[in-house]
Amino acid sequence: MHPSDLLPDPEQGHAPDWPSTPYSDEARAAAPSEDAACVIGLFGDCTVSCELWPPANRPEQHLAVRLRRAFPAQPFLVRNVAASGESAGDFLAGRCAAVLADLPRLDIAFIRYGINDRKRHGIPGCIDNLHRLCLLLQERYPGVLLFIETGIWVDYPRHYLWDRNARLAPLYDAMRTFAQQEGYPVVDIFRRMEAETRQGNWDLRVRGLPDPGHTVLDDAFDAFYGDDPAFFTNIHPNSRGMALIAAWEIAVLQKVVGVSLPGTAR
Repeated sequence: MHPSDLLPDPEQGHAPDWPSTPYSDEARAAAPSEDAACVIGLFGDCTVSCELWPPANRPEQHLAVRLRRAFPAQPFLVRNVAASGESAGDFLAGRCAAVLADLPRLDIAFIRYGINDRKRHGIPGCIDNLHRLCLLLQERYPGVLLFIETGIWVDYPRHYLWDRNARLAPLYDAMRTFAQQEGYPVVDIFRRMEAETRQGNWDLRVRGLPDPGHTVLDDAFDAFYGDDPAFFTNIHPNSRGMALIAAWEIAVLQKVVGVSLPGTAR
């Protein structure tokens, strides 16, 4: 930084030190102590990690903003430990030990796996991987609240090249059954995204080919490619999609915990 950058610039009308406003204070607030906060973990695949977005616009931030409104003055920390391309089976066999070592406490876990597990192990294998992960988390963090999440629904045929919904519906049926049998609440993203789309709110995913070099995060090129389903054949949620998912997570969480986050009264 050049020394002159530290001085007020009358031509721009502001000083380098940003003024205190509700937004700036919230955005720059110090993280609470882990010992006195509710620790929330986001486990899952690329639809949870969302690495293409800047940090301030990823799922953990969408959830954090809504948590502050839903549970005012209750300290919390949201840890996004998801990874692109990962299945629950991969996580258990690979990164799990290191991730949990960095999470000395965990009060709530939102778990969104399925697509990659089904691809590699079939539906029974997917359910088995989820079951093993849930048991491990409950053993490592006694009293942790686990939430099972279904995955992304697509607007086929208008905004997707093939009907992946028909392939994934049996998987999510099995996941709902598993969650009900084990007593885990479900954040049913699949059904809720379908309902939103049927009501006209279809713009919930990024555009472009599913690789970093061709991913379009907003509607900037819709005027050119908006009539081509290939342009929308990307499974990752956009900012609107992440916002809705966070709102659905809050709604299910409030049904379970009421008005108080767990782990904040130590």
